[in-house]
Amino acid sequence: MSKLISIIIPTYNRAAMIKRAIESVLVQDYDNMEVIVVDDASKDNTPEVVRSVEDPRLIYIRRPENKGAAAARNTGMRQATGEYIAFLDSDDEYIPGKLGEQVKAFEKLDPVPGLVFTNYWAVGARKELKIPEHVSSGYVDTSKVFPASIFCNPPSSWMVTKSVVADDGLFDEGLWTMEDIDLFARITRKYPAYFIKEPLMIKHVHSCKKGSVPDKYAEKTGERILEKWLPEMRRDRKFLVRFYCMMGKDMMRSGKKKKAIDYLWKAALLNPVNLKVVLKLARAYATRS
Repeated sequence: MSKLISIIIPTYNRAAMIKRAIESVLVQDYDNMEVIVVDDASKDNTPEVVRSVEDPRLIYIRRPENKGAAAARNTGMRQATGEYIAFLDSDDEYIPGKLGEQVKAFEKLDPVPGLVFTNYWAVGARKELKIPEHVSSGYVDTSKVFPASIFCNPPSSWMVTKSVVADDGLFDEGLWTMEDIDLFARITRKYPAYFIKEPLMIKHVHSCKKGSVPDKYAEKTGERILEKWLPEMRRDRKFLVRFYCMMGKDMMRSGKKKKAIDYLWKAALLNPVNLKVVLKLARAYATRS
C-alpha cells in the first residue's frame, strides 16, 4: 500500500482562493492522503468554504488566534500522521502529478532525501518559470552558497519526510515572513535535498500592499534571519548583497529611511562596483522622509 501523505494548507482570510487550493490536491493521482487545512483565525467565511468540500480526507483545524503562516503550518505538522508531509499555501495550487512524482523520488533515490521540491510557475502580471530550464533535476549542492541563493522555492513545492519534521523540522514561529528561507537552510544543511526540474506547482503572485504583514514585520524578520544566518551568508557575498538590498527596499516601504540607508550601505560596501546598488542608495538619499 502507498504511504500516507499529509498535505498542510495554512490559510487566513482567503475564502475566495482556498477551495481552488484544496481541489488541486484532491484531484492528484495519489489517493492515500490527509489534507489538513489550518485556519489561522480567519475573519471571513473561510470555515464555510472549507466545510463545503465533502471529502473524508479533509481535516479542518481552526486556530483561536492569528499567529502567522509558520505557526499555522506547525499546527498542521503536529497533527499530521503521514510518512511524508507536503505544504500548499492557500492561494497556490498543485499541478496534477506533483505528489506522485515526489514520492517516486523518495522511494527510488539513494541516498534517500530529506526534502524533495519541484520547479514552479510564478503567475502574476505574467507567467514565469521560476528556475530556468537549464537547471537539471538532481541533488542540491549548497556547500558553497547560502541555500536560499539558488533553490529556496516556496513551501508549496516541498515534500519532507516525517523524520525530518521530528528532528527540529518545524518553522520558526518568530518569523512572520522568510520562515521558508530559515527552514530550507536548516534542512539542506543536515539532509540530502533533491530538485525536480518539472514545474508541478503554481504560485500566484500578488502585489504587496503598503502596511501589510511583510511591511509590519520586515525589520524584526530581517534582523532575526541575520542573527541566525549571517556567518553562512558571508560565505555567499552575492546573496548577502541581495538580502541587504531587499532589506533596504522593505525599510523604505515601511517608512524607515535611516534603516534603509544603513542596509543599502552594507550592500554597497560588499560590492562597490555594483551600479544597481549604488543607484538604490542614491535614490534612498534623494527620497524625502
